Amino acid sequence: MKHIGVIMDGNRRWAKTHKLELYQGHNKGAESFGNICDWCLQENIPYLTVYAFSTENWKRTDKEIKHLFGLMEKYFLEEKSRCVEKGVRIKLIGERTRFDARTMSIINNIETATAECKKLYVQVALSYGGRDEIVRAAKKIAADSASGVIKSDSITESIFENYLDTAGIPDVDLVIRTGGAENRRLSNFLPWQTIYAELFFSDLMWPEFTREEFNRALEYYRSVKRKLGT
Repeated sequence: MKHIGVIMDGNRRWAKTHKLELYQGHNKGAESFGNICDWCLQENIPYLTVYAFSTENWKRTDKEIKHLFGLMEKYFLEEKSRCVEKGVRIKLIGERTRFDARTMSIINNIETATAECKKLYVQVALSYGGRDEIVRAAKKIAADSASGVIKSDSITESIFENYLDTAGIPDVDLVIRTGGAENRRLSNFLPWQTIYAELFFSDLMWPEFTREEFNRALEYYRSVKRKLGT
């Protein structure tokens, strides 16, 4: 297995269940993100994509959005040196135009600092929506076609993939979604890249996701005979 995708669902419900403020659920969820990076390193899984903030999440309250981005900025600033030490490359995928200058500076900083790391490539889907990614890719192709960079009749799936945020990254092998039985869906997460991914739905909320549950997801994947359309 080369690539795991994770839909990190349940931070807010975990906080409510424990009668905590919503931000405490997000704080705990950030710890789980660090954990799964370590577990992928231990299992020699080279690619990890986490769904951190969707295009639809912009509809949340300004207070919650401000905390989420503040948490992300704090994590990137504090963990940058450890990422380099561990060999973890961080790359943002998603629509960047809504980020302010400070957020973009922090994102650019950690992407540059970890650009040569080779052990684990972590894509953080931030302000990300699968349909939005495909539309943005189509617009880039249209512009290149109009300018003569490519010919429209030469466009293939491989060429199209090069215009996606995930260009050069292998398709997802396993998607793990936390948050319980009520959320057995992909919710606009990497629709192009997950066409043959196996799906593991966990009853645990993201802040309580454990190594044991991660192992169960891996065991599930290994138990499936993958046909990939054949």
